[in-house]
Amino acid sequence: MKSERRDLIGGVLLFSAAILAMILANSQFSGGYFAIAQIEQLKGVAIFFFFLSIGIELRHEIRHGFLSKPKQAVVPVFAAIGGMLVPIAIYSLINAGSSASAGWGVAMSTDIAFALGAIAIAGRWLPRQVRLFVMTVAVVDDSLTILMIALFFASSFHLLSLVSLAGVAVGLFLPGGDKLQKTLQPAVAFVALPFFAFLSAGVRIGSGEIEISIMAGILIAMIVGKPLGVLGATWLVTKSKLGKLPEQVSWSHLARVGLLFGMCFTVAMLMSDLAFGGQPVRHSIANLSVLIGTAVMATLSIAALSIKKPVKND
Repeated sequence: MKSERRDLIGGVLLFSAAILAMILANSQFSGGYFAIAQIEQLKGVAIFFFFLSIGIELRHEIRHGFLSKPKQAVVPVFAAIGGMLVPIAIYSLINAGSSASAGWGVAMSTDIAFALGAIAIAGRWLPRQVRLFVMTVAVVDDSLTILMIALFFASSFHLLSLVSLAGVAVGLFLPGGDKLQKTLQPAVAFVALPFFAFLSAGVRIGSGEIEISIMAGILIAMIVGKPLGVLGATWLVTKSKLGKLPEQVSWSHLARVGLLFGMCFTVAMLMSDLAFGGQPVRHSIANLSVLIGTAVMATLSIAALSIKKPVKND
C-alpha cells in the first residue's frame, strides 16, 4: 500500500475511533466502555508500538534523512523545539498559579498520523521534500516529548510514561529496525493508534463544570502556538544562516503546511492522561479540548492545502 493511502486511511481510522469513544462514553454502554478504557496495560501496548515506530523513524532520519546533514538537520530540530516551547508558554501563562498548570504539555506535540493524513487528502501536489520536512519535525517533537516525559513524569512510575520511553529506546537500537518498519507502520496506523484513541478519547459531555482556563489554554496553544512556534523558529534559524531549507521547500510551501503542526492528538491524549489522569473532570475537559482543536486544525489545514496557486521558491 502506498504511504499516502496508508496515511489517509490511518487518519480517518484515528479520528473515527475517537468519535466512537465519545459516543460510547455518553451512551447506555458507558459503564462497559470505561471499564475497558481504565485498563492501563491496553493503552500501554498501543503506545509502546507507536513510540517504537517513532524510535525507528528517528534513527532512519539520523542516518539517511533530514537529520543526517548538520546544516539541514538544524532546521527541523529547532522548528520542533519552537513548536513545543510556544504552546507550553501560552498554556502556562493562561493557567499560571493554578493546579491546572499541570497540563502544560498537552498541546506540545504534532500528531504525525493526522498531519500526513491531511497531506494525503489535499496536499499530494506538494514536493516530496515538504512532506518529509513535516514528518521530520513531527518525529523530532514526539521524540523530544519523550525527553520531557523522562524529566517530569517517569519518576511517578506511570505505566504510559515508562512504555513511551521504552518504545523509543528500543526503536533507536533495534537491529533491523528499517525492515521491521515496513510491517510496523501499517500496524501502528490501522490498529495501535486507533485503539489508543478509542481508549483515551472517551469523555462525558457535561460531566462537570468546564474550567475555561484549561480549554482556552489548550485550544490557543494548538491553534496559534504550534504553527507560530514551528514557523517562527524555522524563520529565525534560516535567516540567521544557522541552517537551511532543502531546495524544494519554499516559504510558500511552509505557509500552507504550517497549520498541520496544530493537530495534536495521540501524544496530546497521552500527556492529558499523565497530567490529569487522577482528575476525571479535568481529564475530560483536556481530552475534549484536544478533539475540538484537532478538528479545527484539520479543517483549516485541508482548506489551506486545497488552494493550489503557483508556488515560487523563496
